[in-house]
Order: sequence, then structure tokens, then C-alpha cells
Amino acid sequence: MASQLQKPKELRAQKPVRVIFTGGFLGAGKTTALGAIARRLLQQGLRVGLVTNDQAANLVDTAIVKELGVPVAEVAGGCFCCRFSDLVDATEQVLANNPDILLGEPVGSCTDLAATVVNPLKLFYGDIFRLAPFSVLVDPLRVRELVLKETPTRFPEEVAYIFKKQLEEADILVLNKVDTLTPDEADRMVAALKELQPDKPVLKVSALRGDGVDEWLRMLLSDAPAGSHILRDLDYDIYAKGEAVLGWLNATVQVRGNPTFDARKFAEALMAELQNGIATRNAEVAHLKFLLTANGQHLRGHWTKVDAPPEIIGALGEVAEGTLVLNARIGIDPSTLGGIAVQAINKAAKAVGAEAEVLSLQSFSPPYPRPPYRLSEPV
Repeated sequence: MASQLQKPKELRAQKPVRVIFTGGFLGAGKTTALGAIARRLLQQGLRVGLVTNDQAANLVDTAIVKELGVPVAEVAGGCFCCRFSDLVDATEQVLANNPDILLGEPVGSCTDLAATVVNPLKLFYGDIFRLAPFSVLVDPLRVRELVLKETPTRFPEEVAYIFKKQLEEADILVLNKVDTLTPDEADRMVAALKELQPDKPVLKVSALRGDGVDEWLRMLLSDAPAGSHILRDLDYDIYAKGEAVLGWLNATVQVRGNPTFDARKFAEALMAELQNGIATRNAEVAHLKFLLTANGQHLRGHWTKVDAPPEIIGALGEVAEGTLVLNARIGIDPSTLGGIAVQAINKAAKAVGAEAEVLSLQSFSPPYPRPPYRLSEPV
């Protein structure tokens, strides 16, 4: 039956292209990890392209990876699995630049990618694409919360279901952010992941610091099987509920000083206001991130658990104006999330004597996932 499926469109490439998809739950560090891989490939003289993905446009990830100076295309409005034709179109854009390697970062709340993305690409475009083993990145916070059950979670069981299914369909599990762990803690988490998925390699990596990235890249460039772990018992109703409990927000904001404002103080005030607004509603954070850009420089912010401190990276002081891109995935009603975000932005601007103008704001829950292709056996 698979052979009878209609190919979305023809694709042409001047040479075979290695395709590397890296999945993982929201906040696992996929963008940082793909950046680390891209830099190593570029240092080897290889041409790299990248496709980012989200339920809506205006992504922090796309803005960040553009700094690598590689061709980037964005698939918005749904996951790769549900927007397969858009993924093919985005891939075609990047192929025009004759890459050796194509990197793809799917939405962090998605699973079933082996059946709906990796294997369809092998079936339809196996003549030009060489699919790398499918990696799933894992955040130590989620191991403590959803595997070891050492820390409490505010997420409903449907969200944990998505996380566990992501682990189940991986070819390679990558414990990221080991720079935040002691060696003993990292080994304990690797053991817990191996107990869950005993037939898979589990790597220890710090995408930020570089630990283990070379070993991981060697595995990705090998001829190991890709997409061989199909989720045969995936319940799409539970999966859909797990996505629907998350409110998604993408916003772009212009912040202007009078005549200047302290960018870092604004960022700190913004995160404090967001943390207060979300915590008082007993909601959980899947991932919240922002990019504040001014004068060609920027501050980046990350936050992956409501009772954990946010992280702000970068050096940006007094500026006349800046552009804020804010992406939030929170276990809360989308309209409530939108109200919290607008209030936090305005309060943070006022705290530093600035004015904020919201240029665009989308707040919603993802729709029921309906992939156009789903192969129940590996190709």
C-alpha cells in the first residue's frame, strides 16, 4: 500500500543530501544542539541548510539560526508531520543552495515523526536523501520530573504520554545539558533512560559547551538505520489532548526608550512578571524563550519549568529601541496566556521607563494532529 501513495512533488538535488532530524520535548535544547552540529559541519567545509518548524510564525529559533549564515526555511502552522507538503516546499528552497547536509527541527510537542516524516521521506525521496538516525534530545529536568518522578509536575498525564512516546520512537537518545549535572547525576539519568529504552544508544551531550557533540555527529553521519522505531500503539486522542492543554504564544514587540532603556533590566523584569503571572495560576511551563535584539546584538532568555529560575544570556545594556520576539508554550488557556504576556510586556517596559508596542501576537492551542502520510512499517 505504501508504494501506491502519491508523492507530493518532485524534488531535484545536484547530489545526495544527508538529512538530520532532531526531535525532543519543548525546551530540550534542539536549536542550540543543531547550531553546534551546524558549526562543526561548516568547519569541515560542508554546506549546511536548515528547516525550522512551529505551530505559528515569528520564531526565536529561526532568528537564532540565521546567525549561522546558512540557508534557513520555516514551516509554520503545524508540525512537519501534519504539514508534509510544506516541509517538502521548505526543503526545496534550501536545496536550491546545494547543501551537503539538511538539518530539521520539528515542533517539541510532536511525536510519531518516524512514521509520518522520516519514513515518507525515505519512500518518496530515497533517491536524493540519506536519512540519518532520528535523535531525540532529553532535558534533565524532564527526566527528574517524568521518568524518575523526583520532582512534582503540573502537567497532566497526556503531556507525559507525548514525552514518553518521543523516547520510544528515537533511534538515538541524547541526554542534553550535562553541563548542569554532576557525572554521577548524568550516569544515573542515562541508566534510567536505558531502563526505559534498553535497545538504544544513550549519549551524554552538552550542546552549549560542546561535550559529546563530536561522538553524536559521528553517529548521525553513519549508515545506521533511520526511523526504525515506529509507534504502532500510538493513541492519537491522548496525543491530541496532550498538545491541546498547552497554550502557545508567539509575539513580536517593539520596545522604545525615552530616550534609552536598560535592555537587561527590561528582560529581567519581563521574566519576573511572566513567572508571577503563570505561577499564580498554578500552570506549568513547557518552554518559554525570547530574543531581544538591538544594535545588532541580543539577549536570549530560556525558561523550562515554572519553579526553576529563567536563564538570560548575552550582554546588552542601554539602548534606544529593541525588537522582542517571545515564544511561550505553557499549560494554560491561550487567551489567559495572551493576557499575561501583554500585561508582563507593558509592566516590564514601564519599569525601565520605556514604551512597548505589540506588533503581532498569536495565542492558541494546536489543532488535532492529522498527518497526510503515516507508514506503519519502516522503509
